[in-house]
Amino acid sequence: SYISEQFSDASNAVLGNSSGIIGLIPAYNVVDLSFVFEIEKISIESGINNLLNIDYFTRRAVGYPGPGIIPSPKRNYYLSLQLTL
Repeated sequence: SYISEQFSDASNAVLGNSSGIIGLIPAYNVVDLSFVFEIEKISIESGINNLLNIDYFTRRAVGYPGPGIIPSPKRNYYLSLQLTL
């Protein structure tokens, strides 16, 4: 998916301030990969989020964990097994 640049406050301030709360959030791309394999009563699902391990941020925090940007999660994997009785 692709997200275009966006503003973090109502004033649409392009340049931020020293607190890191106000400013432009740059555009970013995220690629996820997933698949599901099913045979009779067994289903296996697996995937990779942030396949290209891109660094990005989606918002600016005012409070906890402190003022500034909240970074994206790194690449992560998942696997699930489902048995239907």
